[in-house]
Order: sequence, then C-alpha cells, then structure tokens
Amino acid sequence: MTDEKDLVTVVDRTAFIENLLNQVIAYYCAPANERFMLFWNVVLDSSVMTIGSKAKVSMAIAQELGFKLNQKAIHKVMALRNAFAHHKTESHPVVAGDSVYYDLLIISQSGRISRQRRQDALDEFKTYYTEAKDSLVSLLEIIKADKKSDTV
Repeated sequence: MTDEKDLVTVVDRTAFIENLLNQVIAYYCAPANERFMLFWNVVLDSSVMTIGSKAKVSMAIAQELGFKLNQKAIHKVMALRNAFAHHKTESHPVVAGDSVYYDLLIISQSGRISRQRRQDALDEFKTYYTEAKDSLVSLLEIIKADKKSDTV
C-alpha cells in the first residue's frame, strides 16, 4: 500500500506545481476579468498547454522580471512524476541478496535514461518538489508585487 500512497503523493504534488505554474502565467498575463475563466479553463488546461510548456512560459516570465527560477527542480519534478506515473509499482524488480527492491527508469528532459530505486527517487522528488514550490511561490510574489506597483 505504501507504493500506491507514494504514487498519489507524487501525482498530487506535481498537480500543485502545475497549479503554481498556472498562477504565474495567469497573474503575469492578467486577462481581463470577463476573460479570466476562459484563460484558466481553456488556455491553461493541460490538454491545451502541457506542464512542460507552462514551465517554459514561466521561465520566460521569470527572465523578463530578472528572477532566477529553479528550472532544474521543476524539470526534475516532471521527470520523476512521469517515472512514477508510467511504471507499475512492481516494475523493474532487483534482487540483492535476501531483499528485493524496485527501480524506476527516469528519462531526463535531454532524453538521458537513468535507473533509480523507487524509494531514492521518492526522496529526490520530495526535495525537488520543495525547491520548485519555493521558487514558483517567490516568482508569484514578485509578479503580484509588480502588479500592485503598476496600480499605485
């Protein structure tokens, strides 16, 4: 049951990162009030704009504002999420002496494939999730402060 709980944690936390990406883009673009829901529900829908595309747009916004967004953390969250989401919980068993553990195959943004124990990948995901979240929240605060200074 722990493996399933871990999968839910990874997927839910990645959804939160995607929501932060959505907020960065929405606050920066600031669609008119009557168009906001169309922007949020259609333009930012994951079937229209993938999380990878949202990350690219957010990175462009960060550069525009002179903010160093933690790209590595965002990309690692996405790569690890994909590895967890697309492997059965008992994929790639490894027998080491008297114990058995499971590996994940992780494909980086550059296409490099690595193999990692599920538990190690989960620990790494948690670290990068926190870093990505903190970086995106900081960017969002800068965007909101910038918008407030525009109206003052």
